[in-house]
Parts: sequence; C-alpha cells; structure tokens
Amino acid sequence: MSRKNILCIVMLFCLSAATYAQLTHQFTNTARNTHYGSAECVAVVSDGTFFLANYGDGLRAYTFNGNAFTSTAHIDDGGTANGVTFSSEGTIFLANGIDGLRAYTYNGNSFTNTAHISSGNKAYSVAVGSDGTVFLANHDGGLWAYTYDGTAFTNIAHTDDGGYAYDVAVGSDGTIFLANYSDGLRAYTYDGDSFTNTAHIDDGGYACDVAIGSDGTIFLANHNDGLRAYTYDGTAFTNTAHIDDRGSAYGVAVGSDGAVFLANYDDGLRAYTYDGNAFSNTAHIHERGWSADVIVGSDGTVFLANGEDGLLAYTYDGNAFSNIAHAEGGGYAYGVTVGSEGTVFLTNGDDGLRTYTYDGTAFINTAHTDDGGYACDIVVGPDGTLFLANDNDGLRAYTYDGTVFTNTAHIDEGGYACGIAVGPDGTLFLTNSSSGLWAYTYDGTAFTNTAHIDDGGSAESVAVSSDGTVFLANHSEGLRAYTYNGTAFINTAHIDDGGYAYDVLVGSDGTIFLANNIDGMRAYTYDGTAFFNTAHIDDGGNAYGMALSSDGTIFLANGTDGLRVYTYNGTAFTNTAHIDDEGRAEKVAIGSDGTVFLANGEEGLFAYTYSAISGIEHRFSAVPDNYALLQNYPNPFNPSTTISYSLKKSAWVTLTIYDLLGREVKTLVDAYQNKNTYSIEMDASDLAGGIYYYRLQIGTESTETKKMVLIR
Repeated sequence: MSRKNILCIVMLFCLSAATYAQLTHQFTNTARNTHYGSAECVAVVSDGTFFLANYGDGLRAYTFNGNAFTSTAHIDDGGTANGVTFSSEGTIFLANGIDGLRAYTYNGNSFTNTAHISSGNKAYSVAVGSDGTVFLANHDGGLWAYTYDGTAFTNIAHTDDGGYAYDVAVGSDGTIFLANYSDGLRAYTYDGDSFTNTAHIDDGGYACDVAIGSDGTIFLANHNDGLRAYTYDGTAFTNTAHIDDRGSAYGVAVGSDGAVFLANYDDGLRAYTYDGNAFSNTAHIHERGWSADVIVGSDGTVFLANGEDGLLAYTYDGNAFSNIAHAEGGGYAYGVTVGSEGTVFLTNGDDGLRTYTYDGTAFINTAHTDDGGYACDIVVGPDGTLFLANDNDGLRAYTYDGTVFTNTAHIDEGGYACGIAVGPDGTLFLTNSSSGLWAYTYDGTAFTNTAHIDDGGSAESVAVSSDGTVFLANHSEGLRAYTYNGTAFINTAHIDDGGYAYDVLVGSDGTIFLANNIDGMRAYTYDGTAFFNTAHIDDGGNAYGMALSSDGTIFLANGTDGLRVYTYNGTAFTNTAHIDDEGRAEKVAIGSDGTVFLANGEEGLFAYTYSAISGIEHRFSAVPDNYALLQNYPNPFNPSTTISYSLKKSAWVTLTIYDLLGREVKTLVDAYQNKNTYSIEMDASDLAGGIYYYRLQIGTESTETKKMVLIR
C-alpha cells in the first residue's frame, strides 16, 4: 500500500435508504489504537503482529488479542512512512518516502534498522518476491528491484514507464503488478536482471492499490473510479467487473473466502463478493477519518489503517470495543499506589484520597476522605498503613478497613508536602518543596520528626534503597544522595544534568532512575560518593512519574505525552510501548498482577494491560479544558477552509502549513494567545492542488498534526 494524493475534485453522493437496505452484513468496530502521524499502510505476519507505516511517525508494531491493540515497538528514522511489508524470514521493509527504502528486524519489543538505500524521489510501496527480491514502487521514479543480504540493499533493475508508481504486488508465478496513479495498471516479468512490461491497461481514474486473489484475479482500487477486477493471461488484462459506490477507493485486500475489502478514503470500509462477473456490496461502515489501507487476518478479522484515526479492527458480527476502565472522581488525579491486596489508592488534588477496587473491567470507588490540603503522593507501609503527603496540610496517616478511612496521625511542618517514601526500617521520608527533606517515625498514633535537611531547590520526590540510602529528586537542583543515621542526614553525592527532577526510583540492582521533566528520563549508578549517568532518553512530553515492574520494566507517566514503557540494559533505554489518552499523565503504579494504573490529571484514573489498552474520545468545548485541533472544514476544499483549535490555558501558539514533502508553505498563527477556542480561515489560492498538513504547536506542551486536501 502507499500514500495517495488526491489531486482532483471529490464528488459526493448520498446513498438512499433502499441502497442501505441491500447491505446484508454490518461491521462492528472491535478495537481502535491511535498514535500521532497518519496511518497509511498495514501488514500482518503469521504470528499476528501488525506493522503500521505511519506517515510522519515512522514504523509501529502492534499485537491484537481480538479486542484491542497493544503497541509493542516504534521507530522513526525520518522520511514519510508510506508502505510496509515483510519477507518469509521476518525482515520488515519500509517504503519511507523521500528517505527511500529501509530494512528492519523486530524481536518482539523493538526494531533494529539493518539496511537503508535512498531511491530518490518518493518511495511509496514495497513488495517481496518468493526469491526474496524486494520491489519498490517509487512515485516519481517507477519500479525498482533490489537484493538484500541482511546488511545492505543492491539495486539490480529499474524501469520507468511514466506516471506515478503507487503500489506493487507480486503474483504466485512471480509476475509483478504495478498500480500507477496516472497510468493505470501494468504487469511485468523480472528475470533477475531487468523488467519486461508485458501488459498495460488504463480505465481512467487513479490507480492506487492492487491485490491478487487466490485464483489470480487482480483487484484494483482506482481512486475516483471505484473498484475493478481483471484477469491476466500473460500478455493482456481483461476487465471483468467494476463498481463505484462513491468516495475515493484507496486500498484493497482479499480474504481467504474471496471477500473483497475496499478502504474508501472518505467513505470508510466496504465489503464485496465477486462471482467472476460482478461485485455485490455486502457491508459498509464509515466512522471518521480517511481510510488508507486494509488487510485481512488469518481468522477473517479486517484491519483498517485510518489516516486520521489510527488502526482499527473489524469483524462482521464481533463484539464492540471498550476501554477496560476509567474512573473520574473530580479533583485532579495526582498520585497512585496499589495495596498488597490489589486495592488502588488515588491522591486526587483538592478532592482528597480515594480508594478503588478493580475487577479487570471497571473501578468501584469504595472509600473517600478529604481532610483539606492538596493530596499529592501516597505510599503503603508494610503493615498496610497509608501515608499521605498532603500539600499545604503536611503528612497524614490512615488505616483502611475496606469501606472507610480513619485518620490516625497528622503533622504539618509548614511548606508544601510533595513526596513520601518508607525506608526498610519503617522510617518515613517526606519531601517538602519549600523546606527540603524530612524524616519521621510513626508509632501508630503520632509522628515524630527525627531529622531535617534543606540543600535548596524544590524537593519533589524521594526513594530509599535496600541499604537505606535516601535519594532526592530536587526540581530545580537535580539528584542528591543522603545517608541517614536515625538523627541526621548527610549529603554524599549530587548531580544536576539540567531539566527539572520530578521523580526518583531505585531498581533491584541499585540503579537510580530519574524522571527529569523536559529532559526525559535518566539512569545513574551510585558508588557511595558520586553519581554516574549511564543512560538518557527523551521522547518528548514531560517526564513526571515512574514505576518499576518486578522484571525491571520501567513505566513512565510522561505528562502531555501519556504513558510510555521502557526496558533498560545497563547502558540504554528502549521504548517498547506508548499510549496517550489525553490529559496529563502524572503518576503510575503497578499491581501484583501486572495491571498498570495511571493518575491522569483532570482525566482521573486509568487501568491498562498490555493486552487491552485503548484511548478516550477527544473532547472539545467552547470553554476548553483540553488542547484540541479539529479537522479543517470543508475538506477537501477550494480555495479556502477553516481550521479550529482550543487552548486550555494561555500559551505561545504557531499554526503552520506543510506540503507533502514536509516543506513549510504558510504560517497562519505565530502569537501568544489566551485560553479560548479559535477559528482561522486559510486562503490557498496561491497553492497547487494536493495533500497538505497543518501543525499546531502550543508552547512546549502540545503538538498535533492533521491532513487536508486542496482540490483544483
């Protein structure tokens, strides 16, 4: 599959009630997974892994359990990911726009780029022959053949018969079929040295995608002309069927039972039967976004790459997809922890402390207390006592009997209590953003302050190693280590690598992990006198909170970037999964069964598993409480369109227009704006027809990009 330009006017027709009554089946959406970028092409291997070419966002891998997608790996080497396929040995080949052709291996949690070649112009689609030859459709450069030896590509053959090569497929006998956007459909033989064009047909429209049925029938998604079927006898094509239901045919796939599925750009997904002479439309669904590519899994599940809306799965009669859990109790969800019996405790800003049970599908709020202040962080002691760092209210202890909280102790030394940790001997360590680090003992009825130190800065979070060393994340001053002898702290090491230290954790091997806000995440070793930075990663967002699983996996609450998962090998981090459900990811905790709980600002409490993660529909209102960028209207348009967006707070805003090659062509907004909803009219009279992208940058907190089509 490939990226398809829409260069001509889109004619819109309305289906009558009678037409819909003829549809004999309906689709049910069973899962959705949306990331940044524009989903363009999808491929699935025999083990069920999906590879998504995500224009503007690189290559992603997903697993699918029948109800939900899970993102397992992501890589972006630049370029514009347009088409993806894989060889029988498992190598993944990516047609990467102006960046050319890339090869990757995939080990289940990360990609490794093993080869790269620049093909010139725009690499749009890629296919692999039975002998391992790699065929590349190059938009402005025709058809290319490469060998691949595991480390490098070698160009063996090239042909260019004009037009714009969009998609390529290889038949069981080795015949190569090329969908040529402005030139129709071509067939080639390839002898290992050169191509020979054996047949050509152009029935009008704009050939976008080609698929081959088990009986050798060739199906062509023909933009502005619908769906066509052809036979091929080695010397010529014969058009055996044609249907055009509306929209812009973009991608086509064939199921094992012969059902034909059409991704219809602005009309959604359609299913057809084909009897050798005609098509019959049996099902149709159109939710939103633009349908770009479609494939069929071995069990008949239909997977749709939706440019605006990510990756979707459909069955004909399956069940609906639901986010596994979401609870919102008001306030601002700030901290989360899990008790030994699986109870989830949420610190909820000016709403106090809440507890939830979780049955794998939903949260039930079982208790709530609000003693004033601003609930920030919580930890569970070895005997089940809850300790609450309560900004503006100090430190509180609670017991919980399954139905109610009982406040058993309280102390307030002034300032702003932020973070809390329990040492191996039961000592409580409290960070106070305006007064440093405090130590307390607790006897079941009262706290006693045993030590205090303030080295400046703004103490945010604290962690304690198994040997009792205390590590302090100091917002404006980096990371500090202290020894504690029961009566006093001694500062033994300090490092400041920039950023704003927010959270700190200690791994089972003694590695110290620091969530460093705009600087991302860092790993350190500590020898008793000094820190040594061993790894650093910054995937954007604002690294706020972390949690470690029993196997050493790191979960990062990454502010406006959502939730990320990393592995760490002692020298480097590898991002293995990412999901962003809006809001602001603040803190994260892991249950004993591996469930991941995320405190998400105004969005409340979320639960995730690796096998069932989903997003929340984006909300937009006249009085915005979130950032939002809407789809331009009208779209397609000529010559003007309106772009609307909202700001949840005042910020410097830029709204920029880019062409298909990523070149900036217009800046519509570059100014400081107040919290509000805005609509900007764009006049494109001076631009050529085609696909453009508009990108909204809101300070350092939010970036979103959408696609629009200018018609001439």
